[in-house]
Amino acid sequence: MDSLRTCSMIFPGIEVRLTGLSLAWFLALLGGVTAEPDTTPEAGNSPHLYHQAGQDVTLECKVQAPQETHLRQLHVYWHFLQEPAGISVVHSYSQGADQLGDQAEEFRGRTRLSLQGLNQGVVALILSDVRPSDSGTYRCFLMDNQGADTMDIVLQVAAPYELPQLIILSQDEGQVSLQCHTTGGYPKPEILWHDANGTQLSQEEPVELQRSSRGTFDVWSNLSLTYWAGMSVCCTLNHAPLQQNMSVCVILPALVTQPQAEETGFPVWVIPALTLVLVTIVCMGLIHWALPLIPMEGIEVRCPLTEESQGWSPVRVDPPEEEMAEH
Repeated sequence: MDSLRTCSMIFPGIEVRLTGLSLAWFLALLGGVTAEPDTTPEAGNSPHLYHQAGQDVTLECKVQAPQETHLRQLHVYWHFLQEPAGISVVHSYSQGADQLGDQAEEFRGRTRLSLQGLNQGVVALILSDVRPSDSGTYRCFLMDNQGADTMDIVLQVAAPYELPQLIILSQDEGQVSLQCHTTGGYPKPEILWHDANGTQLSQEEPVELQRSSRGTFDVWSNLSLTYWAGMSVCCTLNHAPLQQNMSVCVILPALVTQPQAEETGFPVWVIPALTLVLVTIVCMGLIHWALPLIPMEGIEVRCPLTEESQGWSPVRVDPPEEEMAEH
Protein backbone atom coordinates (compact mmCIF):
# COMPACT_ATOMS: atom_id res chain seq x y z
CA MET A 1 0.00 0.00 0.00
CA ASP A 2 2.95 2.27 -0.59
CA SER A 3 0.95 4.20 -3.15
CA LEU A 4 -1.42 5.32 -0.41
CA ARG A 5 1.35 6.39 1.90
CA THR A 6 1.53 10.12 2.60
CA CYS A 7 4.47 12.29 3.53
CA SER A 8 4.99 15.87 4.60
CA MET A 9 7.30 18.21 2.66
CA ILE A 10 8.22 21.86 2.91
CA PHE A 11 7.93 23.84 -0.33
CA PRO A 12 8.79 27.58 -0.21
CA GLY A 13 7.88 27.79 3.46
CA ILE A 14 4.54 25.92 3.18
CA GLU A 15 3.97 22.43 4.42
CA VAL A 16 2.40 20.13 1.81
CA ARG A 17 1.08 16.60 2.47
CA LEU A 18 1.40 14.37 -0.57
CA THR A 19 0.33 10.90 -1.54
CA GLY A 20 2.85 8.63 -3.23
CA LEU A 21 1.64 9.53 -6.75
CA SER A 22 1.65 13.25 -6.08
CA LEU A 23 5.04 12.97 -4.44
CA ALA A 24 6.51 11.48 -7.62
CA TRP A 25 5.14 14.35 -9.68
CA PHE A 26 6.33 16.85 -7.07
CA LEU A 27 9.89 15.56 -6.99
CA ALA A 28 10.10 15.48 -10.76
CA LEU A 29 9.01 19.09 -11.10
CA LEU A 30 10.88 20.27 -8.04
CA GLY A 31 14.12 19.45 -9.78
CA GLY A 32 13.23 21.98 -12.47
CA VAL A 33 12.21 24.59 -9.92
CA THR A 34 15.29 24.36 -7.75
CA ALA A 35 17.76 24.17 -10.61
CA GLU A 36 19.93 27.17 -11.44
CA PRO A 37 17.46 29.77 -12.75
CA ASP A 38 17.78 30.92 -16.34
CA THR A 39 16.64 34.54 -16.27
CA THR A 40 17.84 35.61 -19.70
CA PRO A 41 14.87 36.81 -21.78
CA GLU A 42 16.09 35.04 -24.91
CA ALA A 43 16.44 31.64 -23.28
CA GLY A 44 13.93 28.84 -23.79
CA ASN A 45 10.48 28.89 -25.31
CA SER A 46 8.79 30.73 -22.45
CA PRO A 47 6.18 33.38 -23.29
CA HIS A 48 7.52 36.94 -23.20
CA LEU A 49 5.48 39.89 -21.91
CA TYR A 50 6.46 43.54 -22.38
CA HIS A 51 4.88 46.25 -20.25
CA GLN A 52 5.57 49.82 -19.22
CA ALA A 53 6.43 50.67 -15.63
CA GLY A 54 3.48 51.61 -13.43
CA GLN A 55 0.98 49.30 -15.13
CA ASP A 56 -0.81 46.24 -13.74
CA VAL A 57 0.27 42.98 -15.40
CA THR A 58 -1.51 39.64 -15.59
CA LEU A 59 0.70 36.55 -15.82
CA GLU A 60 -1.30 33.56 -17.08
CA CYS A 61 -0.03 30.11 -16.16
CA LYS A 62 -1.54 27.68 -18.67
CA VAL A 63 -1.36 24.06 -17.58
CA GLN A 64 -3.34 20.88 -18.13
CA ALA A 65 -6.90 21.44 -16.94
CA PRO A 66 -7.58 19.55 -13.70
CA GLN A 67 -10.65 17.37 -13.35
CA GLU A 68 -13.01 18.11 -10.48
CA THR A 69 -10.34 19.76 -8.40
CA HIS A 70 -11.30 20.77 -4.89
CA LEU A 71 -9.75 24.10 -3.94
CA ARG A 72 -8.56 22.75 -0.58
CA GLN A 73 -6.52 20.18 -2.49
CA LEU A 74 -5.02 22.76 -4.86
CA HIS A 75 -1.55 24.16 -4.37
CA VAL A 76 -0.35 27.11 -6.47
CA TYR A 77 3.10 28.66 -6.13
CA TRP A 78 4.53 31.62 -8.07
CA HIS A 79 8.26 32.26 -7.85
CA PHE A 80 10.61 34.90 -9.25
CA LEU A 81 13.93 33.53 -10.52
CA GLN A 82 16.75 35.96 -9.87
CA GLU A 83 20.49 35.92 -10.34
CA PRO A 84 22.43 35.81 -8.13
CA ALA A 85 19.78 36.02 -5.37
CA GLY A 86 18.05 32.77 -6.39
CA ILE A 87 14.32 32.13 -5.95
CA SER A 88 11.91 34.62 -4.35
CA VAL A 89 8.36 33.76 -3.33
CA VAL A 90 5.88 35.93 -5.23
CA HIS A 91 2.56 34.34 -4.21
CA SER A 92 1.42 31.08 -2.65
CA TYR A 93 -2.02 29.45 -2.41
CA SER A 94 -2.81 26.34 -0.36
CA GLN A 95 -5.64 24.80 1.64
CA GLY A 96 -8.18 27.05 -0.03
CA ALA A 97 -6.51 30.37 0.90
CA ASP A 98 -3.55 32.62 0.15
CA GLN A 99 -0.43 31.80 2.15
CA LEU A 100 1.72 34.94 2.15
CA GLY A 101 3.90 34.46 5.19
CA ASP A 102 7.02 33.85 3.11
CA GLN A 103 6.22 36.36 0.38
CA ALA A 104 9.24 38.43 -0.66
CA GLU A 105 9.21 41.99 0.63
CA GLU A 106 9.33 43.57 -2.84
CA PHE A 107 6.01 41.88 -3.79
CA ARG A 108 4.04 42.57 -0.61
CA GLY A 109 0.72 44.25 -1.31
CA ARG A 110 1.15 43.97 -5.10
CA THR A 111 -0.06 40.44 -5.95
CA ARG A 112 -3.44 38.78 -6.38
CA LEU A 113 -4.27 35.26 -7.55
CA SER A 114 -7.15 34.59 -9.96
CA LEU A 115 -8.61 31.07 -10.25
CA GLN A 116 -11.51 31.97 -12.53
CA GLY A 117 -9.96 30.12 -15.47
CA LEU A 118 -8.98 27.05 -13.46
CA ASN A 119 -11.41 24.77 -15.33
CA GLN A 120 -9.62 25.74 -18.57
CA GLY A 121 -6.20 25.20 -16.99
CA VAL A 122 -5.41 28.88 -16.45
CA VAL A 123 -4.15 30.23 -13.14
CA ALA A 124 -3.42 33.97 -13.31
CA LEU A 125 -1.24 36.16 -11.15
CA ILE A 126 -2.01 39.90 -11.17
CA LEU A 127 1.05 42.00 -10.35
CA SER A 128 0.29 45.69 -9.79
CA ASP A 129 2.42 48.79 -10.31
CA VAL A 130 5.22 46.91 -12.06
CA ARG A 131 8.70 48.36 -11.99
CA PRO A 132 11.90 47.63 -13.90
CA SER A 133 13.19 45.55 -10.99
CA ASP A 134 10.29 43.13 -11.64
CA SER A 135 11.84 42.14 -14.97
CA GLY A 136 12.83 38.50 -15.10
CA THR A 137 11.48 34.94 -15.20
CA TYR A 138 8.37 33.93 -13.24
CA ARG A 139 7.63 30.25 -12.63
CA CYS A 140 4.22 28.94 -11.65
CA PHE A 141 3.79 25.52 -10.03
CA LEU A 142 0.32 23.95 -9.91
CA MET A 143 -0.43 20.75 -8.00
CA ASP A 144 -3.53 18.86 -6.89
CA ASN A 145 -4.44 15.31 -5.97
CA GLN A 146 -4.21 14.24 -9.62
CA GLY A 147 -0.75 15.54 -10.49
CA ALA A 148 1.37 18.65 -11.00
CA ASP A 149 2.49 20.98 -13.75
CA THR A 150 4.75 24.03 -14.16
CA MET A 151 5.34 26.90 -16.59
CA ASP A 152 7.78 29.82 -17.00
CA ILE A 153 6.89 33.35 -18.13
CA VAL A 154 9.42 36.08 -18.93
CA LEU A 155 8.38 39.63 -18.01
CA GLN A 156 10.16 42.71 -19.34
CA VAL A 157 9.20 46.03 -17.75
CA ALA A 158 10.29 49.12 -19.69
CA ALA A 159 10.55 52.66 -18.31
CA PRO A 160 10.99 55.81 -20.44
CA TYR A 161 14.17 57.87 -20.34
CA GLU A 162 14.33 61.61 -19.76
CA LEU A 163 15.59 63.94 -22.49
CA PRO A 164 19.41 63.65 -22.55
CA GLN A 165 21.55 66.52 -21.26
CA LEU A 166 24.68 67.41 -23.26
CA ILE A 167 27.50 69.38 -21.61
CA ILE A 168 31.07 70.41 -22.50
CA LEU A 169 33.51 68.93 -19.97
CA SER A 170 36.70 70.53 -21.34
CA GLN A 171 37.92 72.46 -24.38
CA ASP A 172 41.55 73.17 -25.22
CA GLU A 173 43.55 73.77 -28.42
CA GLY A 174 41.18 72.12 -30.86
CA GLN A 175 40.26 69.24 -28.53
CA VAL A 176 36.92 68.96 -26.74
CA SER A 177 35.38 66.46 -24.27
CA LEU A 178 31.59 66.11 -24.11
CA GLN A 179 29.21 64.17 -21.86
CA CYS A 180 25.67 62.96 -22.61
CA HIS A 181 23.56 62.02 -19.55
CA THR A 182 20.04 60.67 -19.10
CA THR A 183 18.16 58.91 -16.33
CA GLY A 184 14.98 57.09 -15.24
CA GLY A 185 14.71 54.42 -17.96
CA TYR A 186 14.96 50.67 -18.48
CA PRO A 187 16.34 48.58 -20.15
CA LYS A 188 19.70 49.79 -21.45
CA PRO A 189 19.36 52.30 -24.32
CA GLU A 190 21.54 52.81 -27.37
CA ILE A 191 23.63 56.01 -27.34
CA LEU A 192 24.95 57.38 -30.66
CA TRP A 193 27.17 60.41 -31.34
CA HIS A 194 27.04 62.22 -34.70
CA ASP A 195 27.46 65.64 -36.29
CA ALA A 196 24.78 67.88 -37.82
CA ASN A 197 24.96 65.94 -41.10
CA GLY A 198 24.31 62.61 -39.41
CA THR A 199 27.90 61.37 -39.77
CA GLN A 200 28.60 59.05 -36.86
CA LEU A 201 31.44 60.08 -34.55
CA SER A 202 33.80 57.49 -33.11
CA GLN A 203 32.95 56.64 -29.51
CA GLU A 204 35.88 54.97 -27.79
CA GLU A 205 34.68 55.04 -24.16
CA PRO A 206 31.95 52.52 -23.15
CA VAL A 207 28.55 53.67 -21.94
CA GLU A 208 28.40 53.82 -18.12
CA LEU A 209 25.29 52.50 -16.34
CA GLN A 210 24.20 52.84 -12.72
CA ARG A 211 21.01 51.11 -11.52
CA SER A 212 18.69 52.66 -8.95
CA SER A 213 16.68 50.87 -6.24
CA ARG A 214 13.65 50.76 -8.55
CA GLY A 215 15.68 49.14 -11.29
CA THR A 216 15.98 52.16 -13.61
CA PHE A 217 19.27 53.25 -15.14
CA ASP A 218 21.33 56.41 -14.97
CA VAL A 219 23.32 56.55 -18.23
CA TRP A 220 26.52 58.45 -19.07
CA SER A 221 28.37 58.54 -22.39
CA ASN A 222 31.57 60.55 -23.00
CA LEU A 223 33.11 61.66 -26.29
CA SER A 224 36.48 63.28 -27.06
CA LEU A 225 37.29 64.64 -30.51
CA THR A 226 39.10 67.27 -32.56
CA TYR A 227 36.76 70.09 -33.57
CA TRP A 228 36.53 73.44 -35.29
CA ALA A 229 34.62 76.56 -34.28
CA GLY A 230 30.92 76.29 -35.15
CA MET A 231 30.96 72.48 -35.37
CA SER A 232 27.69 70.84 -34.25
CA VAL A 233 27.83 67.62 -32.19
CA CYS A 234 24.71 65.61 -31.32
CA CYS A 235 23.88 62.82 -28.84
CA THR A 236 20.97 60.52 -29.79
CA LEU A 237 19.20 58.05 -27.47
CA ASN A 238 17.33 55.08 -28.94
CA HIS A 239 15.04 53.09 -26.61
CA ALA A 240 13.41 50.36 -28.68
CA PRO A 241 10.91 48.93 -26.11
CA LEU A 242 9.07 52.26 -25.87
CA GLN A 243 10.09 53.54 -29.33
CA GLN A 244 11.92 56.53 -27.86
CA ASN A 245 14.25 58.46 -30.16
CA MET A 246 15.62 61.69 -28.70
CA SER A 247 18.51 63.89 -29.83
CA VAL A 248 20.24 66.89 -28.32
CA CYS A 249 22.94 68.96 -30.06
CA VAL A 250 25.51 71.61 -29.14
CA ILE A 251 27.39 74.08 -31.34
CA LEU A 252 31.01 74.25 -30.25
CA PRO A 253 32.26 77.83 -29.78
CA ALA A 254 35.71 79.14 -30.71
CA LEU A 255 38.28 78.81 -27.96
CA VAL A 256 39.14 82.26 -26.49
CA THR A 257 42.68 82.36 -25.10
CA GLN A 258 44.92 84.98 -23.51
CA PRO A 259 47.81 86.44 -25.61
CA GLN A 260 50.80 84.19 -25.41
CA ALA A 261 54.32 85.42 -24.55
CA GLU A 262 55.62 84.01 -27.84
CA GLU A 263 53.46 86.43 -29.84
CA THR A 264 55.48 89.52 -28.66
CA GLY A 265 58.82 87.87 -28.16
CA PHE A 266 59.04 89.24 -24.59
CA PRO A 267 57.50 88.36 -21.26
CA VAL A 268 54.34 90.26 -20.44
CA TRP A 269 56.02 92.39 -17.71
CA VAL A 270 58.82 93.72 -19.93
CA ILE A 271 56.82 96.44 -21.75
CA PRO A 272 55.47 98.16 -18.58
CA ALA A 273 58.93 98.08 -17.00
CA LEU A 274 60.58 99.65 -20.06
CA THR A 275 57.93 102.37 -20.14
CA LEU A 276 58.58 103.26 -16.50
CA VAL A 277 62.34 103.46 -17.07
CA LEU A 278 61.91 105.68 -20.14
CA VAL A 279 59.62 108.11 -18.30
CA THR A 280 62.10 108.31 -15.41
CA ILE A 281 65.01 109.12 -17.76
CA VAL A 282 63.02 111.87 -19.55
CA CYS A 283 62.01 113.52 -16.28
CA MET A 284 65.57 113.53 -14.95
CA GLY A 285 66.84 115.00 -18.22
CA LEU A 286 64.31 117.83 -18.13
CA ILE A 287 65.18 118.66 -14.54
CA HIS A 288 68.91 118.71 -15.28
CA TRP A 289 68.37 120.86 -18.38
CA ALA A 290 65.97 123.36 -16.77
CA LEU A 291 67.88 124.14 -13.55
CA PRO A 292 70.72 126.18 -15.21
CA LEU A 293 68.14 128.45 -16.87
CA ILE A 294 67.01 129.91 -13.55
CA PRO A 295 68.82 133.37 -13.06
CA MET A 296 70.98 134.14 -9.99
CA GLU A 297 68.64 136.82 -8.76
CA GLY A 298 65.81 134.36 -8.86
CA ILE A 299 62.36 134.65 -10.32
CA GLU A 300 59.81 137.07 -8.99
CA VAL A 301 56.35 135.66 -8.76
CA ARG A 302 53.39 137.77 -7.67
CA CYS A 303 50.90 135.96 -5.49
CA PRO A 304 47.52 137.31 -4.33
CA LEU A 305 47.29 138.52 -0.76
CA THR A 306 44.43 137.93 1.59
CA GLU A 307 40.92 138.97 0.74
CA GLU A 308 41.20 142.11 2.94
CA SER A 309 44.18 143.57 1.08
CA GLN A 310 42.90 142.74 -2.42
CA GLY A 311 46.50 143.26 -3.66
CA TRP A 312 49.51 141.33 -4.85
CA SER A 313 52.64 140.48 -2.92
CA PRO A 314 55.97 139.75 -4.68
CA VAL A 315 57.59 136.45 -3.85
CA ARG A 316 61.23 135.95 -4.73
CA VAL A 317 62.39 132.53 -5.90
CA ASP A 318 66.13 132.23 -5.63
CA PRO A 319 68.17 129.76 -7.62
CA PRO A 320 69.67 126.77 -5.80
CA GLU A 321 72.68 127.56 -3.60
CA GLU A 322 74.91 125.44 -5.81
CA GLU A 323 74.15 127.64 -8.83
CA MET A 324 74.88 130.84 -6.84
CA ALA A 325 78.18 129.46 -5.72
CA GLU A 326 79.19 128.80 -9.31
CA HIS A 327 78.41 132.40 -10.35
